[in-house]
Amino acid sequence: MFPEGNVWTTFMFLLLLATGAPAEKICSVLSNHEVHMGSSFHIYCIFKKECSRLIYQDEVLLNYSSLNSTVVIMRIVNLTRTTTFTCKCRNEPEPCGTDIVPGYPPAVPQNLTCIQEGEFGKVNCTWKTGWETHVKTTSHLWVQGASPVRYGSVAVHDGARSALFPVSGTQSDFSVWVHANNSLGSANSTLLIFSLHEIVKPLSPKITKVECFSRQCQLYPDNTQNIQLVEIRYEEQQDSWNTVSFNNTPSTRNWTITSLNPYHTYTFEVRWKLGPTRGLWSEWTRIKNKTDEEAPVTMLDAWYIEEPSQTGSRSFQIFWRELDKSEARGKIQQYIVTVIEKGTRNTTALLGNKINVSCFPCNVSISAMNSKGQSPPRLIQLKPIALLPYKVSHTRVNNRTVALTWPTPGSADAVTEFLIEWFPVGRKHSPQWTRVERHLNTAYITGLQPAECYEGAVVYLHSSGAKKAIFNRISTWQTAPQQSPVPSVVVKSESVEVKWSEIPPNKRGGCLDHYTIYLKDSASKIQNYSVSYNQREFTISGLMLGHKYTLWVSAWTTAGESPVEHEHLFKHTRETLDTKPLAQLIPVGSAVFLTCLCLLCLCQFSSVHRRISRCCHCLMPSIVPDPANSKWAKECTREKGEMKLQLHLSESSMSEEEPNTVEVEEFPQEKLPEDEPVSTEETLHPVNPPDESTPYQHNITSSYLKSFSNESSSSDATQASRSTDITVDYISTHGVMSGGEDDDNDDDGDEEHEAFDFFPCPKSPFLEPLISIGGKLTLDSVKIDCSDFLDCA
Repeated sequence: MFPEGNVWTTFMFLLLLATGAPAEKICSVLSNHEVHMGSSFHIYCIFKKECSRLIYQDEVLLNYSSLNSTVVIMRIVNLTRTTTFTCKCRNEPEPCGTDIVPGYPPAVPQNLTCIQEGEFGKVNCTWKTGWETHVKTTSHLWVQGASPVRYGSVAVHDGARSALFPVSGTQSDFSVWVHANNSLGSANSTLLIFSLHEIVKPLSPKITKVECFSRQCQLYPDNTQNIQLVEIRYEEQQDSWNTVSFNNTPSTRNWTITSLNPYHTYTFEVRWKLGPTRGLWSEWTRIKNKTDEEAPVTMLDAWYIEEPSQTGSRSFQIFWRELDKSEARGKIQQYIVTVIEKGTRNTTALLGNKINVSCFPCNVSISAMNSKGQSPPRLIQLKPIALLPYKVSHTRVNNRTVALTWPTPGSADAVTEFLIEWFPVGRKHSPQWTRVERHLNTAYITGLQPAECYEGAVVYLHSSGAKKAIFNRISTWQTAPQQSPVPSVVVKSESVEVKWSEIPPNKRGGCLDHYTIYLKDSASKIQNYSVSYNQREFTISGLMLGHKYTLWVSAWTTAGESPVEHEHLFKHTRETLDTKPLAQLIPVGSAVFLTCLCLLCLCQFSSVHRRISRCCHCLMPSIVPDPANSKWAKECTREKGEMKLQLHLSESSMSEEEPNTVEVEEFPQEKLPEDEPVSTEETLHPVNPPDESTPYQHNITSSYLKSFSNESSSSDATQASRSTDITVDYISTHGVMSGGEDDDNDDDGDEEHEAFDFFPCPKSPFLEPLISIGGKLTLDSVKIDCSDFLDCA
């Protein structure tokens, strides 16, 4: 039938015909599409052929009545919402139907007003439409001029519409009304008659500049032509307006607002009017600006507390409150603190609101500074505050307020004012205070936290100082402590020492009343001990050796006891008691042993050996002078006649005849200064070398004896044996008689060498001779030339 090779083309053509040809509806619906709200009416469905018919209202099957074989009637009662009605044959896919919307006729337009925007602008009329019609409604503005003119309207917002119409230069009087219309009805507003002179509204002011000083601001407008009245309102805080009016003249260039506060941000709103009886006020124009700063005029509110010091010096911590915005009159850049002590001024600048000062007695001045200057200084005399025996009573007002009452001072106390200070227990570095006039003796302290314990004082301020009455344990509302103390236990002989930590302030529940220590033995018998709230240690005695104990501590407020926690288990044994002393003894003994061992090793070095020897020299016996330089030996050289000396020659035997008694006098030692060198050449003058055949062991002594007798009981043989080997007599403290001296020709020179210094240090493996003379020097080895003595005789 179709050309071969064009099958696909033919198929597409038939498909387009099938989709493009609308199917013929089997029926139609007759009814109004818009009806009055809540009304009742009939709907007709007309079918083109007989079929099994189905009628739906919003997909709900309805009962119907047939007028004839092709017409169906349905009665609808009280329709209040948009409803869809559908008619169809059972075997036909294409239905017929309609949407019916219930609504209202338009209300009479209300509040018709007209305004001319600017002196040469269009007239804008607005009105209220009234209720919602729910159906399409149109509103038109009619203007009665030479001939009535209709202007369309636009919706301004819900329930309001507006319309604009131009004016010519010749017409100034108008009559207007509004006509509203929909399918359910229509309505007209009342007639509005006006002249342009009455409805003209100038455009909003344009402020080009706002110039502010500390107490006033000046507003500069762009153009004030034809403006006669100006109204300016300003606010410092929201919804607190102040209004100022001005009569404008052609020469006016700005408007000045006075009585402003320094360093405040103000909001200004400006509107104007063409004349007192002409036109309307313009819309408000809003602008903001900030006034300039001024130097503060209010003193800082400052107070101080004394800091505990371990060095003995006085230390104070000074606090002060920030000035509020009206007092500061600007941004506070820094605080100036000057300490005046004994005529010396020390100035410090800082940003915080507290400082530590170490001085006593002294004065401190504090002031706040902004960009314009400083506040008057607050002067504080730093000194300890004496205590008064007054009782301060308190009464709870609510959970955050307490009323304090204190006794008034006597007439002799010239109180300038009272200062109330308070702070949470244990947090003295966070004080709060308030000042009370001197004729009052009651004050309210507010801002207290429930379940917190406070203490403080009422300070009586005088011109010459201050005194205070203390109060403590103030709490507005208490609970049982939420946490128990953590105990520590030290076991001693038949007792135990218990210490416990403080409960954190936020867990105490108010002011602590007391602590309870519970001690449970191995037989589960519990003993308890009550301890005052201001103690945190306690000793329990009477413990039995070998028993196990469980200990815990609880805290109490007037509202109850803290929970049972932090139990400590210990056993009282002998080993526990002896462990600590033994542990201390072992390290101490080890330290002493190591110290001695180190010193012994260091002494093996020669350099260390010499240094120790010099240090120990001061502990040895003092220096003994040489008898050869004594005055007694020198006086012998001046004797006239024969010298009678008792000699003990090493070759002769000792005489059995007992020697005569000799009177002696013991002279104290004379020390030679340690820094003065000893010269053996000036002290000893040997004539012949020492006789080595007769060695002599010299005994070191701390003193020597001088004879007062120039007589000697020596025999003639002894006198005849006088030679250069003879030495001068002296008596040693050890009983050895020997001696010798060389008399100097110059007596004055002899006086300088009366005391020959040497070091009588005993031999020691740690000591070496401090002065080397070149060998052993004894009195037996010194030979004195006595020719001068013989010549004198």
